[in-house]
Amino acid sequence: MPEVLLGLGGGIFLFLGSLHGLLTLRDLSRPRAFTPTDDAVREAMQGARLALNPRANLWKAWLGFNLSHSLGAGLFGGVVLTIAVLHFEFFANSPIVQATAVAIAGAYLVLSLLFWFWGPAVGSALSVLCLLGAVALR
Repeated sequence: MPEVLLGLGGGIFLFLGSLHGLLTLRDLSRPRAFTPTDDAVREAMQGARLALNPRANLWKAWLGFNLSHSLGAGLFGGVVLTIAVLHFEFFANSPIVQATAVAIAGAYLVLSLLFWFWGPAVGSALSVLCLLGAVALR
């Protein structure tokens, strides 16, 4: 049972990261998910250069930030899922790995509550609960 909970906790982040990445990739050609609702704002982002790198514009940087965020969430989920399936004893015997997994999922929960919307918050909360359950039942 704890292996299943750990796998679910990781799978949630793998799903959320993958979905976020797919929506961001779609926004490269047809902005609909992570674009401002006011087209003029996106156009202003496309025209605004970054002080750090004047060749980059704010819209491309925004898409890059979203893609790297997707990669981080998906990688975290994939690693946790892999540990659940192939190396559960490593998780069960390592308080540091347990605390790290719960802390990362908890950080995503806090970020989603402060800056994002209900979908990531619900997913992050469910993952935290699964990870805490896996720790408690190990």
